[in-house]
Amino acid sequence: MFLGVEERSEDRGSFAELRGWQAGAFSRAQAVAHGITDKVLLGRRRARQLQRVHRGVYVDFTGPLPWETRMWAAWLACGPEAALTGPTALRRYGVAGNWRDERIHVALPHSRRVDPKSGVIVTRHRNLSSLVQASREPPTVRLEVALLITAAAGEDVSRRAAVLFDACRQRRTTPSRLLAELDSLPELPGRRILQRILAEADEGVQSFLEQAYLRRVERAHGLPRARRQVRAVDEGVVVYRDSEYPPYDVIVELDGQAGHLDSASRWRDMTRDNAAATSGKLTLRFGYQLVSEPCLAASQVAAALQFRGWPGTPCPCSPTCSLAR
Repeated sequence: MFLGVEERSEDRGSFAELRGWQAGAFSRAQAVAHGITDKVLLGRRRARQLQRVHRGVYVDFTGPLPWETRMWAAWLACGPEAALTGPTALRRYGVAGNWRDERIHVALPHSRRVDPKSGVIVTRHRNLSSLVQASREPPTVRLEVALLITAAAGEDVSRRAAVLFDACRQRRTTPSRLLAELDSLPELPGRRILQRILAEADEGVQSFLEQAYLRRVERAHGLPRARRQVRAVDEGVVVYRDSEYPPYDVIVELDGQAGHLDSASRWRDMTRDNAAATSGKLTLRFGYQLVSEPCLAASQVAAALQFRGWPGTPCPCSPTCSLAR
């Protein structure tokens, strides 16, 4: 029964099961296939027993629409050839992140056109079918495709890097898989920037702060190349060092503010540093100040490396660099 109306359908499953699977959303075509007429739909709308979301798409309740219902409604409105993409796809995949965009992002084949829909962002792609994880319902572009599209739309380089670094740090994908998928998106804007970010991720960089250290401290000042994300065992617990210079037993740890404000995190960091010290290793720890003062950080790292036997000399990154004085 649908709001007192008998369903008739030869399809598998009842109309109630279909609506439940689609978070309450359904299309007119689905309703008709189950024996629900336009007259019934109109009557139920007038009785405020359901509401129309888009043309030909309804939900079987009134009131605010949850995100999942809006997602299904957008896909139904765009048609079966559509696929979820961008931040919407990442939310469906369960990728942790600050997906502030509440709009539903839907991809269509390049030849398709649809009328504008409230709260829906539509993009068109050539060869969309080759980008889709068809086994998912509703169809969704592959995880790597969604990550690259979302990163490319970032308002600045740091946001683009954060999207890709965070997914790799969560072990949801790898830089090599993302680089390979980038070849399937030849028209994606900012490809060169994304390639550079992924090349750094492939070296072990996992955050914007680590990227800033690599570019603005290590490379810019001619410091030796560190190993990234070095696995170590501390009292039986596996830890990963952000950057380590093995020949000189110097470790550089980078603390993003979000993860190191609480006392438990600070105590864990001190315990890790102390364990490194007892094994003869020197730990330098930096926060976001290295973004604004990379030359000072470079001079401190260079001094530690030289103290431990590095025969090199850091080079100034510019005429105003403190190392040039």
